[in-house]
Amino acid sequence: MNNINGYGFYQNAGMVGENIRKFGRRPEGPDKGPVKNGEDPAAMYVKDKKTEGVGGIQNGVELSEGAKKILEELKEKYGDNTDFFVANYSSDEEAQEYLSRGTKDYSVLIEPELLEEMARDAETKEKYMGIIEDGTKQLDSIKDQLKEAGKDGEVKNIGFSVSKDGTISFFAQLEQSSKEQNERIAELREKRAEKNKEDEEKLRKKREEKKAAEKPDRPDFNKMNREQVKRADIKADSAEELLDKIINFDWNSVKSEQMMAVGSKVDFTA
Repeated sequence: MNNINGYGFYQNAGMVGENIRKFGRRPEGPDKGPVKNGEDPAAMYVKDKKTEGVGGIQNGVELSEGAKKILEELKEKYGDNTDFFVANYSSDEEAQEYLSRGTKDYSVLIEPELLEEMARDAETKEKYMGIIEDGTKQLDSIKDQLKEAGKDGEVKNIGFSVSKDGTISFFAQLEQSSKEQNERIAELREKRAEKNKEDEEKLRKKREEKKAAEKPDRPDFNKMNREQVKRADIKADSAEELLDKIINFDWNSVKSEQMMAVGSKVDFTA
């Protein structure tokens, strides 16, 4: 479910405007310049709050050495497929904004006060390490069940938040595009056409000849792929509830947004 492909070369102006409205401006690193290779993706804005922290820590949050050690333990144990973010947040929407930045299979958001409590008390640490471990196992289960249901391709990002009062909330970002649907239909048609190898070979050669003949020096805006995209955010108090909401999500209730890309997939991550 990892879906970070980088921004397409061209994007719909409306989407760019939406990103600017939502985040204030493009992501920047601690040096106020563009985010550099190797810097954490959390160095960006959430609504009107600066979050230029390094290592997934919200800007302005100062963790003790003990809390930093706990965070490093979590990254060492789960970091292969999980991004960890540390931030204070006041709403589900804000928590979703942090979780949406993950570049790995899962995202986990923890409040700094909870990390400090874990650092001060061994019993508290053991308790919440268990909660986080259980949460990641539940995400594994969701992932497997979504794959079986053929719904895994609709999940753009998935994770959970752990608040200082011990509450765990699950989140998912869903995305459905007409382009992906058309690709699935084309795949089925291709399988049916395998019985006629000769026609398939002729079609392939014609496509290659056409592509070789065109060789445009620059993108042809008249031939831009127009993709209808639907997106939705889901919150649940349990893994079971999240799974049910994803599987039974009604896409007919979501309005499509038109995106444009030239010759490559557009990444819609803000």
